[in-house]
Amino acid sequence: MSELTEFAPAKVNLTLAVGAARADGYHPLESIVAFTDWGDEVAATPAGELTLKLEGAGAAPLRGDPQNLVLKAAFALRAAAERPELGAALTLTKTLPVAAGLGGGSADAAAALRLLNRLWDIGFSTRQLAEIGTVVGADVPACVHARPLLMTGIGDKITPLVAWPALHAVILNPGVPVSTAEVFKAFDDGAPAPLPDAKPPVAGEFETALARLSAGRNDLEAPARSIAPAILAAMDALAAAPGARLTRMSGSGASCFALFEDAGAAGAAAAGLAARHPSWSVRAVLLQGAA
Repeated sequence: MSELTEFAPAKVNLTLAVGAARADGYHPLESIVAFTDWGDEVAATPAGELTLKLEGAGAAPLRGDPQNLVLKAAFALRAAAERPELGAALTLTKTLPVAAGLGGGSADAAAALRLLNRLWDIGFSTRQLAEIGTVVGADVPACVHARPLLMTGIGDKITPLVAWPALHAVILNPGVPVSTAEVFKAFDDGAPAPLPDAKPPVAGEFETALARLSAGRNDLEAPARSIAPAILAAMDALAAAPGARLTRMSGSGASCFALFEDAGAAGAAAAGLAARHPSWSVRAVLLQGAA
């Protein structure tokens, strides 16, 4: 069989409400999530064992890490299929920044699950792959679906959105990696607000979606900014961009995003931001709508 590939799109938390930690340390959450046309790529060919090669501009921070989520996902899928003899030579081409609040590692793991499900002809459904993903990481089930969705529970409960528009955005990362564990520790030191009622939104066009998102929040913004002040500078720069309608941090940071009404406005804003902040990562993206 020739090489197969799978796209691993960046995940953007358009909203992220977080509750107080449970007894087991996990945090309940409610998040509207969308996926971009920007991401990593996972490739695979049949082999006698499971191996992983890292390539791409963003691969350096991952070299030497024995806990790479792509391999963890591969072993989890093989165990779930009860096929210990299965192997593959995997290649991860890393484009997304690491520790950036874009779910890059989870997206890579989810892409590996979808890819190996095809390569090995296992035949698991998307729901089954998402269940397997729960043992790999909290964000992996959402990334398996890779479509607009409402994420609740501890990230394990997924409700696909049936009416959600494609959205134009600019993602800006100030180049400061942020530890998710440190952000949650700072969050826990505060006074978490009650979680809102989780109701899947219906928004067939831009203004309706914008109104729904504007009523939301990201509860990790304040603790993340206390750890990495560059996040506030990034958000201020995005908010000042002509045409920016909503500015927010994604996930636990440090990546932030702004929504724009059309591709032209997003592209112009990205070009201006890149010129003014050459050391930052700036990207105009399309947040995919519901199919």
